[in-house]
Amino acid sequence: MFTFPRALRRSAAAALGAALLLAATACGDDSSSADGPGPVDDAYTAKAADLVAKGTGGLLYFEGAEADITLDKIKEYQDWSGPTESAKPVAGAKLSVIVCKIGTSCEEVGRKAAAIAQQIGWSAEVIDGQGTPEGFQKAFATAAARKPSAVITVAIPENQAADGIRELQRSKIPVVGVSAIKEGGSVGFDANVSSRETFQSVLQVTQAIAESKGAAKAVFLWDVGYPHLVEALDTSRRVFAACTGCQVLEVRERTLAQAGDPIEMQNITTSLIQKYGNDLQYIFTPYGNGVESVIAALQAAGRTDVKVLSKNAEPERLGSVAKGDQFADFGAVRGWNAYAAIDQVVRLLAGQPALPDAEQGIPATIFRQSNAPGDGKVDWNSYVDFAERYTRMWSAAK
Repeated sequence: MFTFPRALRRSAAAALGAALLLAATACGDDSSSADGPGPVDDAYTAKAADLVAKGTGGLLYFEGAEADITLDKIKEYQDWSGPTESAKPVAGAKLSVIVCKIGTSCEEVGRKAAAIAQQIGWSAEVIDGQGTPEGFQKAFATAAARKPSAVITVAIPENQAADGIRELQRSKIPVVGVSAIKEGGSVGFDANVSSRETFQSVLQVTQAIAESKGAAKAVFLWDVGYPHLVEALDTSRRVFAACTGCQVLEVRERTLAQAGDPIEMQNITTSLIQKYGNDLQYIFTPYGNGVESVIAALQAAGRTDVKVLSKNAEPERLGSVAKGDQFADFGAVRGWNAYAAIDQVVRLLAGQPALPDAEQGIPATIFRQSNAPGDGKVDWNSYVDFAERYTRMWSAAK
């Protein structure tokens, strides 16, 4: 659930443009011809169905930047897609990992990165960002006072931590941002690692296109407070709009705080049911928080026909998919992003350039009732042994 309070986009101008667009759609003004209904594009629908078949229980992969994804760029995963050469880890490094908020998937990734650091002989600590800009700044100050060799952040936007990033960089301490895109400001992370949230969002709409045979009507119930989630929204809407028989009913904005409030989420869902009636067929969400409240409101209204799709493959959500309450969930191979983050630190501390984010190679998969584990537990190494690949790469480095 990598999300954040409202953030600027790549520049002030881009931020204003996005805000105006999203404000319009949130008010129901979503009459753009790209999102309007039209004749079903059978070839596009067939492509979507083929990808869903290959990605359900298997892996899908793409090359290039996530913001540029199209269905034609998505391929079935065949072989190792990550890096094959790196640097040798320096001895005795000290790592600070700042997570967006304890108790979220951010913490899971951060603790995994800390564990990997310890496995290669480094010391590591996890610091709580408390989910607010003020908490982020406090966490950066805590990290700076402990004088680490490097810092990894998880789901913290550059613009909300610019002062902290700048202070660390002045002290020659590199900062790697996981689940954070480059925003184009004067201060940015030394390296980035995607958690493939844009890719997962594209797979959500691909599933709806395929299942509806090119006639899906959907609401994006979305958190636009983080730049990487805005990118995910923009890209998945573009892919969805290419389905000429599909329609975006609305982009309904809500925050992480609202997602965590069961009454608020049930009220939002009820209002969507009342507004769109039987036209409401699919609800796309940016993370697992609040999904159970959405499903509860649908069930209370007798609308079990509305299909809810989420992403990040959180255990609770996968259990709900297995029960049939949630239609589908989507996950990039979990843990790979933590290894990729440590690899970026390894490179930077060795004086080498960071790896471009587009070359991280992390694939994703689709979970439906047919393959979702009832207990929510997934053996990600059974898909691809990424841990062995990174460990071997570091051991072989000179």
